[in-house]
Amino acid sequence: MGYLRRQSFRNKLKIAFLAVILLSVLMTGGLSYYISAATLEKNALKLTQDTVVRSAQIVDEKLNKLMLIMMTFMISQPFHDMLKDAASGDSSKYYTHLNDLDNVFSQARIAEPLIQSIYVTTPIGEFYPSSLNRNRLTAFEDTFLYDRIEKEKKNLWVEGHEDMLFSGRDRVISLILEPIFDIPVSDVYIVVNIREDGFRKLVQGDTGTGALSFLLNAKGETVYPGKEPLVQQAVELGNLRNMMNRPEGSQSFELDGKAYLLNYAQLGIADWTMTTIQSQASVLKDMVYVKWLIAGIALTAFTVTTLISGAFTRYLLKPLQGLLKVMKRVENNDLSARFESGSGDELAQVGFRFNRMLEQIVVLIEEVTEAQTHKRSAEIKALSAQMDPHFLYNTLNTIYWKLNLRQVGPSQKMVMSLSRLFQLGLNNGQEITTLTKELEHVRQYLELQASCYEGLFSYDIDVREPELSSLSIPRIILQPLVENSILHGFRDLVNGGWIEIEIAGDGERWTIAVRDNGSGMDQTQVRALFWRESEKGYAVSNLIQRLQLYYGNSAEIHVDSTPERGTEVRIALPKKGEHSDEQS
Repeated sequence: MGYLRRQSFRNKLKIAFLAVILLSVLMTGGLSYYISAATLEKNALKLTQDTVVRSAQIVDEKLNKLMLIMMTFMISQPFHDMLKDAASGDSSKYYTHLNDLDNVFSQARIAEPLIQSIYVTTPIGEFYPSSLNRNRLTAFEDTFLYDRIEKEKKNLWVEGHEDMLFSGRDRVISLILEPIFDIPVSDVYIVVNIREDGFRKLVQGDTGTGALSFLLNAKGETVYPGKEPLVQQAVELGNLRNMMNRPEGSQSFELDGKAYLLNYAQLGIADWTMTTIQSQASVLKDMVYVKWLIAGIALTAFTVTTLISGAFTRYLLKPLQGLLKVMKRVENNDLSARFESGSGDELAQVGFRFNRMLEQIVVLIEEVTEAQTHKRSAEIKALSAQMDPHFLYNTLNTIYWKLNLRQVGPSQKMVMSLSRLFQLGLNNGQEITTLTKELEHVRQYLELQASCYEGLFSYDIDVREPELSSLSIPRIILQPLVENSILHGFRDLVNGGWIEIEIAGDGERWTIAVRDNGSGMDQTQVRALFWRESEKGYAVSNLIQRLQLYYGNSAEIHVDSTPERGTEVRIALPKKGEHSDEQS
């Protein structure tokens, strides 16, 4: 014991780790010898299967994305106008439709680089990108693609083949779709050709070293020709599809006297199966080495750990356990806890420095608490000051021109609205106002904007429960949201816009919803709102920071938007009490 006291804590720690590790290996070595071998084999097979399933999911996501792009294509206005004429048999606007659809074709091909070409056949003519050369020697009705769609009468994927519709005869994989239209229309088909080489690279992605990946259709044939001799030989056996008796899994089979593993996973969007073939020997090559390694470690550990005493381990851990108890008390906010030890080793020095750190923390907590209070107030004021004053220029300019036109009444009304807007926005220097004042503030703002953009939009404010009007809320919360609707949502409108503000309560929480029928946003633009990546994002991210400063994590904000269908911003807040100030 005296020898151990003279050792540094580092040496004690080395001895302790050696004793614990070797003792643990001695206890678990026998079981590990048998369990590890079986586990390694099982995990190796599972890892391969997981990789195949993940690759299938990647291909599924790509095909789903392609389907989504084409759905977007089919609901576009130029395509809708063309279908309308195709249903009525009116071919007089053929070239107008051809020109209008060219931009839609380009957008689809930019959205998905795998798209080689898009072709639309209708009773009033063919439509395709102007940048492509149509193979006039082959009509769509003469291709096997037409025979397939006429036979199956559903959206279908067609395996790799030479492109017969356009010059160059590139290798493609085709998606054939029937249009979505509210009026019955026949003999209208959309053919989307995907580059076979690009699709092959997507399938082969990351399936592991030595693994060969390919796709099989429902008949057990490859979706595109396999370049590897092993794949060709395995497919020629003709029984790969029979071995796939589950939606996903693994099988073993022999080929020329060698064992191979067949892993597969069914795609969700097509009747194709992601398939991987690899040598069983390459997957399990390290298993024998690991088994003998575990056996050797267990035998060595048994010899060494017989010399180590359990009492020695408890002695070494005693000071550490004392320090752990002190830390647990501090974790429970007991800052009076202190470490005590009669030793002078490194662990004791850590404990004593921990005591001094606690004493400093007590002093710093008081200083930080006071500083944080001032900082919180300053942040709220700074964030409130970031409101964009651009609308003020438009308002003053509108008042000026109305006065020039001798529209004294409307000009006076705008001046009073602007005065009231500033009065409510300043709120006597207070950051917190009532919902009533906030709604009055946004109403004045909307009146001013309605005067500046005459006939552009109308609005409605609906408070479902009158008692919500007295709730407290940070000032200038609604104005940035309606400003986004007017400046960005209605930028392409001449008239017909509307904005709805709805206030509703639900138990201990209440919600503010701001809706418009503007141009809307896609998911990329919605995500940008929260990261100041755009003009709209700056206002919304500023709003989020202000709500978090006042409500913490209790504030929730959700944005629901669809291109050309408008936007809804919903803010959910806790009820933090009523505001007793009278309206100014």
